[in-house]
Amino acid sequence: MIAVKENRQSLEQKIVELVSEYQALKIEQVEKYFGLPSETMAKAFRMLVKKGRVVLEQDTGVIKVSKGIKEDEKQILSFWLVLDFLEDCDFHGVAHFPLVLEMYRSGSVYSVFYCMEGDELVIANSINQLQKSICFQPIVLLEDQAQIEKMSELNAVFCTVEEHGEVAYFTYES
Repeated sequence: MIAVKENRQSLEQKIVELVSEYQALKIEQVEKYFGLPSETMAKAFRMLVKKGRVVLEQDTGVIKVSKGIKEDEKQILSFWLVLDFLEDCDFHGVAHFPLVLEMYRSGSVYSVFYCMEGDELVIANSINQLQKSICFQPIVLLEDQAQIEKMSELNAVFCTVEEHGEVAYFTYES
């Protein structure tokens, strides 16, 4: 879990902490997360690569904790939600299946679920079961907005994310 505010680490330490938590992220996500000039970020990335702390894959635009790591596309897409919530986010981090990640904001827990087409029933059942014992607000990241109809009974926030981070939120209306 990563604390967003009041983190006294150096920029390099913060980058390593972020990349270590998620294992692999888009370079543009890390740059947006810190909101610093691209020259500052490029310098920090060069230092971290030189020290062997991260691996930059310019051809794919991904920064990884190590060379052998395979990036998780669901997690990378879900991280755009962290960026969308960042100003109000206190903590965020990777979660275990069926969740992808969790965010904490003003005492509330936001749990992100990735729903592939065809998995609507499984995800809806998982959310309903978890809500019997844990208090959280589910955010369901869909591959296609049409999936909402198959999850109409679910009390959740639905969204889609474009490859470069544009998040669109939806509600179900019958």
